[in-house]
Amino acid sequence: MKKIISIMLVILLLSTGCSFIGHKEKQEPGVQVAKQTLNSSATNTAQSSKTAASATASSSKGMAMAEGTSAPTTTSSMVSGNYSGSQINNLVIDNGAGKGMVPASDKTNLLITLYYKNKKGLLVPVTRTVKKQEGLAKAAILGLVNEAVTREKLDYYGLYPVLPKGTKVKGINIKDKVAVIDFSKEFLNLSGKQEEQEAVASIVYTLTGFSTVSDVRFRVEGKEITTLENGLDLSALRNRSNTLINSSDTQIKDGCVKCDLYYVSDDSNNHNYLVPVSVQIPQSDPNGIPELIFNELSKKPNDTTYFTSIPEGTKLLSFDKQGSTAVLDFSSQISNYGGSEKEDSLLNQIYYTMSQMKGIHKIKLLINGKEKPLPEGTEVASAKSVPVTINKVIDN
Repeated sequence: MKKIISIMLVILLLSTGCSFIGHKEKQEPGVQVAKQTLNSSATNTAQSSKTAASATASSSKGMAMAEGTSAPTTTSSMVSGNYSGSQINNLVIDNGAGKGMVPASDKTNLLITLYYKNKKGLLVPVTRTVKKQEGLAKAAILGLVNEAVTREKLDYYGLYPVLPKGTKVKGINIKDKVAVIDFSKEFLNLSGKQEEQEAVASIVYTLTGFSTVSDVRFRVEGKEITTLENGLDLSALRNRSNTLINSSDTQIKDGCVKCDLYYVSDDSNNHNYLVPVSVQIPQSDPNGIPELIFNELSKKPNDTTYFTSIPEGTKLLSFDKQGSTAVLDFSSQISNYGGSEKEDSLLNQIYYTMSQMKGIHKIKLLINGKEKPLPEGTEVASAKSVPVTINKVIDN
């Protein structure tokens, strides 16, 4: 009977066409983690594993920003590991929806997440500090427009705006968690399908970072648009469940769910950023979602624009959801590295990738079933909070 079930599952997987999809398809040379801190909030999470995880640091100047979210969740496949039936049913992927805005410590500002492009063409989530104000959603999208003041502010960080010069937001209406955004005609001046994908993903991810927005509909000069100039389909509502980021794919395959895995991207100026990469996972894969995710993160990516700090061969031995805490038990290969920067980078990838799971607020790590620190001394056996900010915190 087991043999028959296994054969049926293999046939189902082959028929779905689901696979892990990256950004490009080249072999990546071995890449070292750059010297600059990966990101203040994430590194604090990793380092404050030696004290406590979360928050942010790093500053400079900024611009105006965003509004609120909560995207629809996608039911995941059944998961192997230490799981009861009810826990399996409760494990869903929300791809970080509704987690892009939090109060700042001073109570007069907000920390929001916007999506810019780096020199390698990847969309990078960046935390911005902004004053509490009316119309944050409109301000956020205007902050993505290619204007001189925006380019100047982002240049220090090796980042670039994604919307065409001169683009205006003529209106944005949020009702029943649907944001209808109306752009001026300049929005259509995107050159090529890749630029269209980047712009749409940046807008969707920025807006659905707010708890008041689940879906986004696009208009230009007051008219609803179903297709962009280079063929990108916008006929359906866009959300984090059907919009892929930093992926060469444009649509979700039948029988698959989407999940964002976090990798590291750097450049010659030591700008190191965590970047989400959308992958597609078969809904009924027998290995289970957490196992698939971390097996993939431990492989050397085909794409040369990002890399992983999780040692090759690392396996997730079991996954146990205890309330809002995820307990991840890794094989001993997870300790096969040296250096505190590598350790911080590895932890950031784990924490941010797990933040894509709905209802996971804390993470605890075991190594071969034992509570022990990582090689550079980071304590991971006690539950650490999932980070609420990401990459640079840019102040206005």
